[in-house]
Amino acid sequence: MHNLTYYPAPNPENATGVLVVPGGGYGYVNYDKEGIQPAKWLNERGFNAWVLNYTTAGTRATPIYPEPMKEALAAVKWIKDGCSPRKLGIWGWSAGGHLSAITATHNEAPQLLDFAILAYPVISMDPSITHLGSLHNLLGHKADEHLRDSMCAETRVTKDTPPVFLFHTANDGAVPVQNALVFASALAKHGRPLQLMILPDGPHGVGMALDDPKRTWTDQLDRWLKEFSTANDTE
Repeated sequence: MHNLTYYPAPNPENATGVLVVPGGGYGYVNYDKEGIQPAKWLNERGFNAWVLNYTTAGTRATPIYPEPMKEALAAVKWIKDGCSPRKLGIWGWSAGGHLSAITATHNEAPQLLDFAILAYPVISMDPSITHLGSLHNLLGHKADEHLRDSMCAETRVTKDTPPVFLFHTANDGAVPVQNALVFASALAKHGRPLQLMILPDGPHGVGMALDDPKRTWTDQLDRWLKEFSTANDTE
């Protein structure tokens, strides 16, 4: 696919794959910090990675819905069908976290995705807790209430939603932590496996924070990935 960049693991054949979806408020794609960096981190751990460069307000007029949703789902299907990963996950950041959460709660997701990672994600389109820039870029300033509700990922969770790792910071000034909390609550309500990690301090867009001992979180993700990327391999 023209909008996917492949980052293979050292021994890529049938390795677990992850589609990385950077953030950027649906206004641009934060390709380096939230695309290339996590892809290389995954490679170091034996995962194949693909980074999605999806439609934003920087590439077409707003509202951009439903193009990003179509592109993310198409990318998952393309990887699943064409690359035959042993398992497949999706890792989204900020607005890319919203796109990933919408993809992971699509009615086809149980047959396509084995896990999801959401880093400081926009989850809800509820104006009281959403990131308004993401809402306006995606759905416009006068979005129909029904459409807006349909793009609230927390309302789309079912008993078949894949396991999810959620990371946020409590004082995120751009995307309120309530986004992670409402999604975690929905997952728990439906009995879905999840890990919710909330650090007390950190700005929005902290990234992987590999060199920040106060805000590093990837050690917990590393442990979680080992569990959910290898689960049921011997069954």
